[in-house]
Order: sequence, then structure tokens, then C-alpha cells
Amino acid sequence: MAHRVKVAGKQIVARPTLLIEVIKKANLSALWIPDSKRILIDETVPEAKHRWMEAHEIGHSIIPWHREFLFGDNEQTLDPECHATIEAEANFGASRLLFMLDRFGQDAREIDFSFKSVQLLRKRYGNTLTSTFWRFVEDRNPTHAAFGVVGVHPKHPEIGKQADGSAYRYFIRSQGFREQFSRIHPDHVRAIIERHASWRKSGPIIDATDYVVDDTGKSYEFKIESFSNKYDLLTMGLLLRERAPIVSVA
Repeated sequence: MAHRVKVAGKQIVARPTLLIEVIKKANLSALWIPDSKRILIDETVPEAKHRWMEAHEIGHSIIPWHREFLFGDNEQTLDPECHATIEAEANFGASRLLFMLDRFGQDAREIDFSFKSVQLLRKRYGNTLTSTFWRFVEDRNPTHAAFGVVGVHPKHPEIGKQADGSAYRYFIRSQGFREQFSRIHPDHVRAIIERHASWRKSGPIIDATDYVVDDTGKSYEFKIESFSNKYDLLTMGLLLRERAPIVSVA
């Protein structure tokens, strides 16, 4: 199979082991092979994640310009910004396939902003909890400020532990949040999580409200919920209202 893989548009002849080298170097969990139109998935990856990986690789396959950059070692391929763009486009394609274009957002708007709703939609669409959570934060109401964090449980750091020692893996934001709270870093959300997290290892971890300051200096109350699936801590927040000014009493 390796000899049919193209590198920068050229057939591999001199180095048929390049496929193995590419997989090891990039630590790939899934791979699309254009010539044979096959998708390979690491057998150690949990089956629940296969559907997303398949859709992600299909995304690569239907975006014409990706074919030239999936393998190879030229400077443009190695540019981090180029790689991030390719992966983001494949993720977008996967999302549109698995969540039925705009149908998921319509369904999400008809139910409450809660992890019970995320669980309901996970079963309805047959996708993983994390991918459903991601789409729920971004697509339920894109113009409304909402955020999500996939990261480490502050009371049980083995849950969500990152190889680089960071406290989070993904910081998800609706378009409304990006526009109104562009200065908010995941560390700000991390402080909120640490204030409210319970000692439970799985299930609901946080059900609280807290405050986030927007780009103009105004403070807003957010509904905060966290849920642990024993692999990651998933936290999401939704803007409720502007914080009333504090009146001092002489």
C-alpha cells in the first residue's frame, strides 16, 4: 500500500516505507490514502471515536487542495499555520456531515443550555460526548456569548491530564463570545472552574454562576456547568445577564 501513496504529488518509488515514517512522525490516529481511497484508523483508538475520524478524513478527501499537503516534507507542509488551516477545514467538513448541516443547531435551540441537553443530542445524533459538546457550544446560538473548555479536573488532575502539563486541551467559543469577550483567555475560565469544582470524579462537577468581564469592562453573569466523563472535564458557560452595579451604603 505504501508505494501508492503520493508525496507532494509524486509517486513514492525510492522510499516505500515513507508511509510508516509519516504515521510515526506525526503520531497519527487516522489516515486517508488518496490513491486507494481508503481510511486507516489506529486499532488502539476507542471505537466511539472512529466515526469522527472517518468523517474528518472524508473532509480531507473532498477538499481538492488538501491532496497535495497530506504527506510530504516541503516547507509549506511543515508550516504550523498551514497545517492548522488544513485540520480546521477537515474538522468543519466532518462537523457538517455528522451534525446534518444546520439541523443540529435548530434542535439545540429548542432545549435548555445544559449537559442533559448535550447527552440527549449525543444519543440522537450518535456522536461522541466531546464532539456533541463542542457543536452545542458553537452552534446552539452563535450570536449569543457561550464558551466551552475541555481540560483537567482541578481536584483529580489525572482526569484530562495533558502531555505538555497544560490545564486545558480545547477552548471553544461561540461567535458572540469571540466578539464580546475577545480578551478572555482559558486561564480566566480555569480560575472559575477551580472556584466551583466538586470532588466528584465523574458526572456533574459544577452547577453555578460566576462573572466574566467583556472587552468594554462590563461584568456579566454566566451560567456554568461542568461534566466529567472520567477522561476529560467538560465545562461550558452561557451569558445570562449584565451584572447589576454594586451600590455602596454609607
